[in-house]
Amino acid sequence: MLEELWWLWAILAGFATGAVIYANQIIKMPSSLMMCYRGVLMCLMLTPFAFFFGLPSNPWFWVLGIIQGLLISYVDKKTFLCSRIYGGEITASIKPFVIAFVFIFWWLIKPSQLFEMLETPTTFILTILCMIGITISLWLIRRKAISKEAFILLLPALCFSVIIDANNKNITTIGAKDSLASAVFWYSWLTALFAGIPNMIKFLQNRDWHLIFAPKYMLGGVIVVIFNLAGNVLKNVSMYYAKNPAYVSAIIALYPIWIIIWNIFYYRKQNTEKFPHCEFSAIILLLASIILLILIQ
Repeated sequence: MLEELWWLWAILAGFATGAVIYANQIIKMPSSLMMCYRGVLMCLMLTPFAFFFGLPSNPWFWVLGIIQGLLISYVDKKTFLCSRIYGGEITASIKPFVIAFVFIFWWLIKPSQLFEMLETPTTFILTILCMIGITISLWLIRRKAISKEAFILLLPALCFSVIIDANNKNITTIGAKDSLASAVFWYSWLTALFAGIPNMIKFLQNRDWHLIFAPKYMLGGVIVVIFNLAGNVLKNVSMYYAKNPAYVSAIIALYPIWIIIWNIFYYRKQNTEKFPHCEFSAIILLLASIILLILIQ
């Protein structure tokens, strides 16, 4: 059942991802503080449950998990900074540009899957067209002037995001040889710890520790932890069952739609110029590409 619904877990993970980005669009929390909540606080909340999950036995799970956490520390900080400056819609529309690269990068890790896909040329071609359709539709949902600046800000993070998404499936698969539940739990715990510590050190060096107790930032921190934890679990399960991590990344790319909907009811009433007008044709193309991707897999 879990295997057949990998696409549903990815959609829900995208919803949680959009909620985290959108929360910072409104609250405008300093990115280092956001990462303290997203990392250290999340790790502390998970720790009491550690006794219920066995430790993955493969040492590569831990080595790759630590590297993953450090990469996430950098990428998420840049993402939160971009959403605070340019808004959640634009940030969400730029991030999925890594999908095609994840698609190809996974073949370098698992070349056997490429040869398997080439045995069914129709599916291979349709999958590539879906990836192109998703990328183009997301490009159409943005305003060029602002997105160009945001893209430059996020460019290094986008490169690391390719490694993160491919490594996500790889780490989960390694850990799941003992237990999928344990792999998901310890992946979340480990990456939260090593994503949070560098940012906490940076935040404390700025002597802004008093901001931790600001009411609106505390509320934002709770939202970040809840939705990020939910998104983490859902994404890991989806990654494990999907054939290629790019499929999960592509479906998670639906989160610009959630942000657009939330903006219609809240943010655009206050500021109608900061966020791009949503082209209906782009939404149709995005939905059609993702639905076709799900059907052909």
